[in-house]
Amino acid sequence: MSLTTRRWAVCVGLILAFVSFAPARRTQPTQLSSLALARYQAALKQYEVTWSYYQQARIDSYQVYVWSRLILDSGREITDKPADRVAALEDHLGRMKKLEALIKKVRRLGFTNSYDVGASEYYRLEAEYWLAREQTAK
Repeated sequence: MSLTTRRWAVCVGLILAFVSFAPARRTQPTQLSSLALARYQAALKQYEVTWSYYQQARIDSYQVYVWSRLILDSGREITDKPADRVAALEDHLGRMKKLEALIKKVRRLGFTNSYDVGASEYYRLEAEYWLAREQTAK
């Protein structure tokens, strides 16, 4: 076999090897958006349960914060519109203000830990910061 024939055979072999690898199956954009929406709705549902449990003193405030954050994160994933992202941050801030107000009220009655008061203040301030940062990024 001549050198030219070998090179040609190697080139054909490399091309066939390259072409034989099937491309990875990609998730369709519509499937991604429906999964993102389902994730958001699941977070909303779980937050409502978590909020109810917190009001019954069955769980601690951190779990309320976590589920609010998951709503925020999944809500920002379902849209690219800046106004919707701001609305998601405003909703999170509203939930954190509601949590902080309840914790302060319960603390005045002497039924919660002082830890929760400081933590809820942090959660609210964090939400305010994120909202301000998003609004100034426009």
